[in-house]
Amino acid sequence: MVVSKQRGKRSSEEAAKTRQAILDIALISFSENGFDKTSLRDIAERAGVSHGILRHHFGSKMALWQEVVSQAFDYFEERMLPLVLAGKKGNAYDALRRVVIGFIDISLSKPEFARLFVRESQSDNERSRYCRQRFQSLHGAIETLFSQAQTVAPGLRRYTNDSFFYCLMSLTYFRLVFPQMGPELKHPVSEVIPSQKDLILDLLLPT
Repeated sequence: MVVSKQRGKRSSEEAAKTRQAILDIALISFSENGFDKTSLRDIAERAGVSHGILRHHFGSKMALWQEVVSQAFDYFEERMLPLVLAGKKGNAYDALRRVVIGFIDISLSKPEFARLFVRESQSDNERSRYCRQRFQSLHGAIETLFSQAQTVAPGLRRYTNDSFFYCLMSLTYFRLVFPQMGPELKHPVSEVIPSQKDLILDLLLPT
């Protein structure tokens, strides 16, 4: 009986690893090629599994895509929402700054997220509507914090919550989505701006 349980546990762990490996490859494929030009067979081959195993785990390409996007948004929410909630207990401006830093760090470490989101925002369909719904859920949670930060940082009053985060996304995503456009930013820009993150913070949230 113990041996059976151990085998069952190993089987479950192996299935979870296979599933995650498929999701990791699917994220890269969808972000590089888009939904229409990505096939399940290509993903299966890159992930080192059979087409049948991929179908067993996800069923359809749309189901796989939705799981990939859900995991990406979950990743953002799990790391950023605690920062938003923490802002209720302290200085709202400092909390907003930590949220912005969190967004930049996640985006730069996971560039596939930016490429995937930008691709899906170029059309109006079931996929783009799902992305907007998930984005608005996170964006709306930040709105109260942003309004509180405006009361202690007059410089933020030139923005709305929407315009501030669109500027943030543009500054963060441009090099990730269009790596061949324009010269690469050399670091440090100056002694006080040693990185892209610091440049964005200096532009949007000067101290």
